[in-house]
Amino acid sequence: MRLPLDCTVDYFSDFLKPDEADNLYQTLISDYHIDQARLTILAGGQMIETDSFKILFATERLIQGNSHPEEIHGKSFPWTGIMADLRQRVEQLTEREFELAMCLYYPDGNFFAAYHSDQETSGAETVLPSLSLGEVREFCFRNKASGETYSLDLAHGSLLVMGNHCQSRYEHALPKNPGYQNGRINITFREPNFM
Repeated sequence: MRLPLDCTVDYFSDFLKPDEADNLYQTLISDYHIDQARLTILAGGQMIETDSFKILFATERLIQGNSHPEEIHGKSFPWTGIMADLRQRVEQLTEREFELAMCLYYPDGNFFAAYHSDQETSGAETVLPSLSLGEVREFCFRNKASGETYSLDLAHGSLLVMGNHCQSRYEHALPKNPGYQNGRINITFREPNFM
């Protein structure tokens, strides 16, 4: 489904079957312990626990080059097993290559993402696929010029593909809502950046 925005955003509500989505969610919890991967950063000479639970999946090139240091971005894992299969499916759908996936865990509705735009690795044609697992949460877009907003609920196993002009024209957010009681995992794929 193409969203009614002044950019290219496609939403696939059933990209993964329910059992596939359940399995991937449980794998990230039980095998990769994303629910325990709370980032602690050095700020002002002190170690501060953040609200971010984050791990990465990356190519050997990125891991060997330490392109995303663990103390800033969380632990990096190689593309293997279920995550390698997921990467291949996303690449086939989008006809793009992805070197990195950022995985964020939100324990409940008190954990959120404020409005922001992501880095454009390919200029206005940057493609950012984003997979949702677990709790169905509201996701919002805000037009940078007009302030107009658009929101939708991201289903368990759904894929949102943010494409042409999305980052330059819009900000996006996962609003805080204490009404959400269960965990959610978001996996955002990133294209190679050789700059």
